[in-house]
Amino acid sequence: MSDNNSILCPSCHKSTHLTIRATYEKPNKDIRYEIAECNSCNFQALVMRHKRSGIITKIYPTPLPKATDSRIPKSVKNDFDEALLCLSVGAVRGAAILARRAVQTICKDQGATKKDLKDKIDELFEKNIITASLKDWGHEVRIVGNDAAHPNDVDVTLEDAEEIIDLLESLCEVLYVAPAKAAHRKSIREQKTDGAT
Repeated sequence: MSDNNSILCPSCHKSTHLTIRATYEKPNKDIRYEIAECNSCNFQALVMRHKRSGIITKIYPTPLPKATDSRIPKSVKNDFDEALLCLSVGAVRGAAILARRAVQTICKDQGATKKDLKDKIDELFEKNIITASLKDWGHEVRIVGNDAAHPNDVDVTLEDAEEIIDLLESLCEVLYVAPAKAAHRKSIREQKTDGAT
């Protein structure tokens, strides 16, 4: 069962618990209003919840999406963050288009020189920069992003947008975040080794 006091903070974007600072209950209503404080950054928000179940139904201001990893290059991160922002307000076509743009930015960052995004993704595979799986993920994001950008008979759904955002996150994890983690671990190990001699 989920914790009824756990939220995504509107300020720091971390999953956190709340400390309730003040409450107001409307007579004869099953709603309670609370001033709640994030235990991570101390930001205070207005929370509306059902009295009986304790489930939070609304938070003001509305929480923004989770923060993307700081190890992702800024050019890619900007597109990814904006895609997440679009998704958080239900702008699924905007989210899909920006996810596609993020893949295009990744290709540029990784040294692709071809003109079309399809060819850029394939170029990264041919140069052994990405695996066949990563190539397929990139093409899925590209295709859904194209459907969102161009009027056609294909509707981009919330599920479509969520899935390609997940694929984009996986691409970023493999290409940027995991290598940065490995480099950090290697640096720590080498420092320990140098200090032991």
